[in-house]
Amino acid sequence: MATKTYKREHGLTIEQLNAVELLVMGKTDKEVAEAVGVNRVTVTKWRLYDPYFQAELNRRRKEIWGVAVDRFRSLLLKALNTVEKAIEEGDARTAIEILRMAGMDMTKGGSSLGTYLVGETEAEEILEELAEAKKREEIFKAFPAPTDWEKKSVLDELEELATRLERLQTRTGT
Repeated sequence: MATKTYKREHGLTIEQLNAVELLVMGKTDKEVAEAVGVNRVTVTKWRLYDPYFQAELNRRRKEIWGVAVDRFRSLLLKALNTVEKAIEEGDARTAIEILRMAGMDMTKGGSSLGTYLVGETEAEEILEELAEAKKREEIFKAFPAPTDWEKKSVLDELEELATRLERLQTRTGT
């Protein structure tokens, strides 16, 4: 496509404003480019490098997300009524799931009913956990992650050992 000269109005061209609307509708860069009459690379550059375009795209996404959140909130009362009805009718699966969601599932690390995902109740214990986390962080800083070459070297060595073990097992018949 030929390069066009653009006249920006309020920071964005008409093509860019149209592109924003299409992107928030879920269109791909290619689909947007075809619809607004520009090259796909142009749309990608707008998305990645044009702060005015990025800001407008983010603003529109937030608007749409806000509408989606409002719709979700409007369903909460219906959902709670449905759950309440299921429990009243003796639906044990729903009742158990509600207890799990409320943190009352003792199978996941809680020592008593309602302690799942509840932190320590003693300040000293919390301080000890923080100190342990800091200690682990310092240890990881002292030992940098292995390089790809080191990883490959260890894997090669393990493969060699596995091959030797297979030969030995074949010889001994085990």
